[in-house]
Amino acid sequence: MVFRILFLSLSVFFTIAEGAWSQIKLPDVTGPIIQRIPIFIPDLSSIGSADPRGREFAEVLRNDLENAALFKVSAGGPVPADVNNISFQSFFDAGADYLIAGQYQSIGGKIKFAVQLFNVREERPILGRSYEATPGKVREAAHRFADLVMKQITGNDGFFTSRIAFVLGGSRSRNLFISDYDGANMRQLTRHSSLLMSPDCSPNGNEIIFNSDKVWDQDLYIMTLSPSVSERRLTKAFKLEQTGAWSPSGNRIAFSANGEIYVSDPSGKKPVNITRSNSIDLSPTWSPDGGSIAFVSDRGGNPGIYVMTANGSGVRRVSSGGYSTDPSWSPNPQVNKIAFVKVEGGGTNIYTVNPSGGGEERLTSAGSNETPGWSPDGHYIAFSSTRSGAKDLYIMYMNGENQRRLSQGGGKSYPTWCRGQ
Repeated sequence: MVFRILFLSLSVFFTIAEGAWSQIKLPDVTGPIIQRIPIFIPDLSSIGSADPRGREFAEVLRNDLENAALFKVSAGGPVPADVNNISFQSFFDAGADYLIAGQYQSIGGKIKFAVQLFNVREERPILGRSYEATPGKVREAAHRFADLVMKQITGNDGFFTSRIAFVLGGSRSRNLFISDYDGANMRQLTRHSSLLMSPDCSPNGNEIIFNSDKVWDQDLYIMTLSPSVSERRLTKAFKLEQTGAWSPSGNRIAFSANGEIYVSDPSGKKPVNITRSNSIDLSPTWSPDGGSIAFVSDRGGNPGIYVMTANGSGVRRVSSGGYSTDPSWSPNPQVNKIAFVKVEGGGTNIYTVNPSGGGEERLTSAGSNETPGWSPDGHYIAFSSTRSGAKDLYIMYMNGENQRRLSQGGGKSYPTWCRGQ
């Protein structure tokens, strides 16, 4: 097959009717072991002078797909500049099912990429895009292509253009930061230097609710990320408001105040107490359909994970015995799992449990592992861990496989995943 690479800024470079290429169905990845899909991603070929940003594009692609847990990624060998004559047989013999290949060119301070995904067995391209990137935007272009590759091969949405907000600091001086999901491009959002905790990103990825004792006691704040970064204080009563959580629609928030769970609109006005118990109830998290809320309560003795309807009825415990905290409900209704933290022995580990109770499964083992947060697609969990000494951020697949470190330097906790803009 003969085809020509065209450099078009942020455009599709094959004009093909939607659905013309069949999508490969994802193998069963719900079991304890994932059978990874072999994909080769060599460095891109350069047109003209070589540029380190050309290699960066391929490196980001490899890292993204490795983080996805579903692929066996290899750098492979260099692809000839003449991509019309790729030796598919050599890649097939090396065990590749798929190949990503392309070219780049530096022009006037910008760099242009044209990349394609090939089905090696069928010796044909199944996806192609071109991008024009200014300095600092190469990673974003690679993340965008990785999202498309993920969707094309597996049918699952990619999470590579998403971001993770998190808390950085010590026992009394903490601030809110945000970075690309893989830890790059970190920037500071607040300068509270107070006990800031429990951020939760809105469904549209543009607002983060968190609690802080910046003024006096714990209050809720909302940080807006665009078109410019701004912050507003949501609560002012002396009620220890904390652990705010957005509903899936974004039109309600749940939070705790003086050990009770409340639900209000995003302005914080007219909050309704939905627990009204003598126990301490904290850390609400919404079900994917917004009809239920999981939370922490000590009503059974030790803190455990409970589920109730969004109006507070039908309360039931779903975690087994022991001391359990930090619930986070996958936003994907097909996954429909609640991740939480269980204190056991001298450490803490992350578990998942079915919303009906049962099916409890431990996902981590080394170090103290805390504050799980689901990706927007609901298949991945970010969490903090001390397994390497300092507390840093990690990612894993929903069954606990492919646990990979995202950050360095320590002091990081409470990751919340924000959908890409």
